[in-house]
Amino acid sequence: VLSAALTTSAVVPGTISESWSGTQIIPDNNASGVSFSFNVAAGGPLLITNVEVSLNIVGGWNGDLYAYLSHGSGFSVLLNRVGRTTGNSAGAGVSGMNLSLSDSYLTDVHTAPNNPLTGNFAPDGRFVDPFAAVDTDARTAFLSGFNGLDANGTWTIFFADVAPLATSSLQSWTVNLGVAPVVPEPGGAALFGLACLFYTTRR
Repeated sequence: VLSAALTTSAVVPGTISESWSGTQIIPDNNASGVSFSFNVAAGGPLLITNVEVSLNIVGGWNGDLYAYLSHGSGFSVLLNRVGRTTGNSAGAGVSGMNLSLSDSYLTDVHTAPNNPLTGNFAPDGRFVDPFAAVDTDARTAFLSGFNGLDANGTWTIFFADVAPLATSSLQSWTVNLGVAPVVPEPGGAALFGLACLFYTTRR
């Protein structure tokens, strides 16, 4: 798990942004892949309202790549063999990508034809074996799965190349977390005080 060269910026309430840049080879035909971890440690609970991810990868074969983001009970499949269909087991023969992923975008990254792959897309979301994922699989693992969770704690972003012959190089990634502080409900003592005040006023 890699953690060096991470950059953190935060505006609370607002957005926490975690990013990494450098040159990291994604091992060819190796499901173990590479992963990065970062930790959010705010002074109190922060409710996640939305998540966006940006990726910059050069070289390789996009149809080989698998990537996910995880945190607590949340899990989103970012890439799962771009372009792979029942009639095209190799996936998209496109080299490299520079894109942003958000549930608010309409185009499924799995079926995007761009060469190179650039722009704004919805994450793949296919929570299936990356050795078998195709365009018709159900999409259930979206970034919205993090909404409502506490942003505090460890996050992991993972990349793997699961087919032979071409090698991709990760140049950067960014995870933007939309967050809001959790406002505690009035405690029992406060409620009791309000009740007493109301009773005294009524008398």
